[in-house]
Amino acid sequence: MTTCQSNWGSMPITDGEAPVLFEFGDLDIIDAEDAEESATSKKHTRRVRAEQYRLSKRRNEAYATMLRTEGVANPAELFSQNPCRTICIVNIGYCAEGLQTLQSLESVFRPYGGFGRVVVDSTKPYSFAIFDSASNAEIAFAEIRDKPCAEFNNKPLVLEYVSPLVFARLAKDSLPGSTEATSEALDESRGLFYVADFISKQEEQAILAHIKEDEERLSTTNGGSDRWHRVQERYVKHYGHSFDYQTKHVGDAAKTASQQLPLWSQPFIERMGERIPSHTLEPDMLTIQRYPPGAGISFHVDSHTAFTDTLAVLSMGTPVQMDFRKPGAPRAAQMSLDLEPRSLLLLTGEARYAWEHAIRIRRTDLVDGAIRERRERWSITIRKVNKAIECNCECPDLCDNGAETVRQLRTCLAAKQTRAHNRLD
Repeated sequence: MTTCQSNWGSMPITDGEAPVLFEFGDLDIIDAEDAEESATSKKHTRRVRAEQYRLSKRRNEAYATMLRTEGVANPAELFSQNPCRTICIVNIGYCAEGLQTLQSLESVFRPYGGFGRVVVDSTKPYSFAIFDSASNAEIAFAEIRDKPCAEFNNKPLVLEYVSPLVFARLAKDSLPGSTEATSEALDESRGLFYVADFISKQEEQAILAHIKEDEERLSTTNGGSDRWHRVQERYVKHYGHSFDYQTKHVGDAAKTASQQLPLWSQPFIERMGERIPSHTLEPDMLTIQRYPPGAGISFHVDSHTAFTDTLAVLSMGTPVQMDFRKPGAPRAAQMSLDLEPRSLLLLTGEARYAWEHAIRIRRTDLVDGAIRERRERWSITIRKVNKAIECNCECPDLCDNGAETVRQLRTCLAAKQTRAHNRLD
């Protein structure tokens, strides 16, 4: 049996730079200098060269992406040149259609003897196929590698072997649905508070009914506008203050559903102080968000200068996985948390200022090894506006205190205060 050798060898890949894995002179193609070569053969030669170039480019990009994700420079730290029972599909990750990706990969490898399972992680751009032996994996490796794959629109699959130790490390570093995924996992000591069943099912239904009633009332009293705004694939509505998604700061009050918080929100706001007395919040802004199936929100941190230290999120409808990461920290500083319906998430301190959070845009979540399809989800975010527009945190990677937009807002605030003071004089 002929073993397929790796294309990367031992060349290091630095951040933002990928090695040239193919040289045209190494390709097994028609001799371009053959005096008897026909015009058709020349076209075939150019086509083959072009296909090989595209393949090498895609492979380089896949390698570079995986190495950046894992924070390593040399492929030899991840891949083995000897056959192993675990194959890494370098260029296929969980992606937007998570369930479809898993099923498609299984259909690719299932025909081969000894195939066990596919392992995918919602936070990684690659996946794994596990066999019962290296010899069985080698057969699939040889027949699938770099060949057009019908299950992925004829995209060639970039395959590499990974040793048992490397696979154990990569799998251990990302445990979907767990708050123990990393050595820097968030918990209450770092400012993340999670309360399951914060409200009852009856309260959840009552809140959703109030939201519907407000929508109908606003449509009647605001010239047909119910004050919902579409942001990417989700819908938002603000009370108290609005948010400007261009400036990433507090927006025009005229774009709120009401400049007062809704009365139906008071009971669960007061309950927050009872359940988490160490971090009380007196909010003046409430944002309702409706997530259709598959919608999400990209990694972000709530503006440091727009809002004060504490924010809270009440989840309703169906569960969803929220991912957290800490920019500037080692690769291990990332984790996932499953937000259950009727739960409360409160962020303060380090969790509020030093970590980004996101809901991936996809139709399924992978939780504890199981695929779960998403359905419509609602959330209510409550915050307090930082009227000083200042932040003195120790998280420069995420702080907007020195941003030009923020400086302009402070200048406008100072001018407004000066005019008010002069009127008093």
